[in-house]
Amino acid sequence: MLCLCYNDISLYLEVDMIRKDKKTFKDGSIKTQIRVTEGYRPYPNSSPKQRTVKSFGYLEDQADPDAFWKEVNACNDSLKQKRDLRIEIPVSEMMYSENNRLLNYGYKFPESVYRLLGIDTFLEQYQKTSGFRGKYSLNEVFRYLVMDRILYPSSKREAASRLRNYYGLNSEFELPDIYRALDHFDNVFYDLQRYVSEQVEGRFGRELRHSFYDVTNYYTEKDFADPDETYRSRTGEMVNGPALGQKGVSKEHQLTPIVQMGLFMDGNGIPVCMDLFRGNMSDSDTLKENLDGFKKEFGIERTVVVADKGMNCSHNIDLLCSQGDGYVFSQVLKGTKGKRYQEALFSPEDWQEAEDGSYKCKLLTEEYSGYDITFELREGKRVEKKKAVKRTRKVLLYWSKADAEMAAKKREEKLRKAEKSTKNNAYGIAHGKDRYVKEETVLKETGELLDESQAVKVASVDLEKAEKDALYDGYFSIITSELDYDAAKIREVYHGLWRIEESFRIMKSDFEARPIYLNKREHIRAHFLICFMSLVIIRLIQHSMGEERLSAERIAEALRRAECLMERGGYIRLLDVGGKIGYQEIRDKKSGKLVPSLKFSSEDQIARDYRRIQKTFGTDFYYAYAKQEDFKRFFQEMELGKRA
Repeated sequence: MLCLCYNDISLYLEVDMIRKDKKTFKDGSIKTQIRVTEGYRPYPNSSPKQRTVKSFGYLEDQADPDAFWKEVNACNDSLKQKRDLRIEIPVSEMMYSENNRLLNYGYKFPESVYRLLGIDTFLEQYQKTSGFRGKYSLNEVFRYLVMDRILYPSSKREAASRLRNYYGLNSEFELPDIYRALDHFDNVFYDLQRYVSEQVEGRFGRELRHSFYDVTNYYTEKDFADPDETYRSRTGEMVNGPALGQKGVSKEHQLTPIVQMGLFMDGNGIPVCMDLFRGNMSDSDTLKENLDGFKKEFGIERTVVVADKGMNCSHNIDLLCSQGDGYVFSQVLKGTKGKRYQEALFSPEDWQEAEDGSYKCKLLTEEYSGYDITFELREGKRVEKKKAVKRTRKVLLYWSKADAEMAAKKREEKLRKAEKSTKNNAYGIAHGKDRYVKEETVLKETGELLDESQAVKVASVDLEKAEKDALYDGYFSIITSELDYDAAKIREVYHGLWRIEESFRIMKSDFEARPIYLNKREHIRAHFLICFMSLVIIRLIQHSMGEERLSAERIAEALRRAECLMERGGYIRLLDVGGKIGYQEIRDKKSGKLVPSLKFSSEDQIARDYRRIQKTFGTDFYYAYAKQEDFKRFFQEMELGKRA
């Protein structure tokens, strides 16, 4: 037996007591044995047991009872204070044993947010009222998949293989149960989003004067688009239509079928809701499909939708204005759509320029034609009615020196590639349908076919087009229905879109939401519901951190390193949360935010991040060794937003 004495480690032991046990001897005498004991649990969630710390013999044998009780009480009091910890470990302890397995407890932080939002209550209620007959808990499956998605994103099969790697997490289900549960998660796809949004609004508040909306897509691991299928629509009726996975324009230039996702976010950067669409649906059409349900289900009277140029179409503008909402959209300046603004764009008059020449802007007011859209039921179908109207909006034109320099560099790179392709055709490889397109050269007047001996095709760089594009370097335009907004307000509101773009990056990179390995519509929707709830939890943690806000990647990294070992006697050994040299942080002069410098810090980065997380949850538990009772209390005291 090895006896390890940790003289620098002190613990507070909660369950201590003086035991008085009567013992009858053979001669018939009865004596009282006095012992000081402490409580412990052999393993997590087991029944409590007691062990003797020190035996003081029999009370009747003591010559001085007062001095005796003083010694007993002193021993008992010392256990209630900090003392040295001694752990006995058998020398025959094997590597491959439960006591030697690293268990993650970092998941307890996002799990406390999960419980704070009442997701467990919602799913338990659904399980009771839905006629569910499974022997596993839907809430346990969903909670596990959300926590695992935040810490160790992977496939459902890979996630199931880590079921025993979390401290104190009772997961009485298997991989088949996970796939069965996905069908039930699809049933609450909209209801759970609405419920969680209500919890967020009640506990953290919502800022929905501005609703930020954007669309991205996620590629699948399929070669061909899925056939039509029968599914339940948002209104609850069964319909037959295209499957989600369809060939479309992938934002990551993938050739496999994709699934579109539209996301609404509030002004605080917290996601409100999302929906999925088939991969070949245009971005602008998703707003029309999503907007009506978004306002009704979330009780929003009026909102200003902020989106990029992909949502900027006349029908979306008419739809928003017809129901009393507003918009702040990015506007193209080239081509047919931007032609109306080019005269003002290139006119030197009315520009307001910054003193350092890095920025200038021009604010216009224009009248435009639109339609007032109403709906009526005809033979059970919802039909649009349009009435021509005139509306007024503001147009912000602005130029940025930094963006102009970036655009020039990108164009120079394209010109170099274009010139190289004219010499060796390295960039002229045909793709897709172009591989089967036959090119012929004919006389324009007669249509007579020419052979190669009569005509020669010559490739050259289109410098004229490059010169025209250079005129627009650094110029942007934003249009809005809000006539009381000035130039600064328009830019401030539109700038908030960066948060939704960051949310897409978190889902794609940090949560690895793609590629999608699932096939059934119900499973795909359940997969994104899990990713969405993971995103809400991470965003709430970031929002509560304030100026000390960490990226989703650094939060997950710190939580992954929060690991422990189970020691004998009901003790937990908490391993070092660290392992990466940090960099000193300095305050940026322009933004006032803390940014990393190039100098090493004396502090470990992961350890610093973990302390920030603990501070956000109002905890300060840093002992290397703990009794299970104390460790359990540490989890119970976690509360997001309660600063330590």
